[in-house]
Amino acid sequence: MPNDRSTIQTSDLGGDTLTEKTVQQLLGWLRDGTFKPGSKLPSQNELVEQLGISRTGVREALQVMSALNLVEIRPGSGCFVRKVATEYIVHTDVLAILLEKESILEVIEVRKILEAGTAALAAERAVEADFWVIEDALSLIAKAIDRGESVAGLTPEVHIAIAKATHNPVLAKLVASFTGLMAKAGKLMEATADDLVEFKQYELSTHRSLYDVLREGDPQKAARAMVEHIEGSQALIIRGFNQAQLMTPQTART
Repeated sequence: MPNDRSTIQTSDLGGDTLTEKTVQQLLGWLRDGTFKPGSKLPSQNELVEQLGISRTGVREALQVMSALNLVEIRPGSGCFVRKVATEYIVHTDVLAILLEKESILEVIEVRKILEAGTAALAAERAVEADFWVIEDALSLIAKAIDRGESVAGLTPEVHIAIAKATHNPVLAKLVASFTGLMAKAGKLMEATADDLVEFKQYELSTHRSLYDVLREGDPQKAARAMVEHIEGSQALIIRGFNQAQLMTPQTART
């Protein structure tokens, strides 16, 4: 069994859940060959002790791994690593997002309704200081692109800044509550983009365009721009889901 007993600690969680962290650790073990196809994973009790998390977190993580066809759960016997293609293991981070497909699509549906009104209100109420905050969020995206880094966790900050420009804290909290799922959707789009650099530039330019419309102070135009922006993202996210599904080899579905 791996001997790094400090792999997962509550203080390391950030925005991820214990289950997600556990899945990432299990995926790492499969990638580096710690547990080879056909081998048995440590028992739930051993994983609880090894990773320092609850039995519920371990159980949920194993269910995710089973849903990805990476392990086989045999009642009374334990969990065994399936034999799957190497490229499938490489893409499991992307495929894991498929498990939240319905939640992400439902959030997009809500966002179109909520953020259209948010954009309209921001166009009416935003003061110069609010625009500075939005500009700062855009600047962070631009800098990440220059450094060749992911922008998935940064683009939601533009939407949060717009919501804060309404000066309605409830709206700001509601929009912020979508951040985690939208960041995952962003990671999916990046992972399945035909041209990653072009995609990141697209993300920057579309968010800048949204900012420019808000600057005009026209509520109706701002609402339309927001809906069009989210619908554009929706199309890319659905494309990403379709691409991720194609990554799954037929042998891993049996």
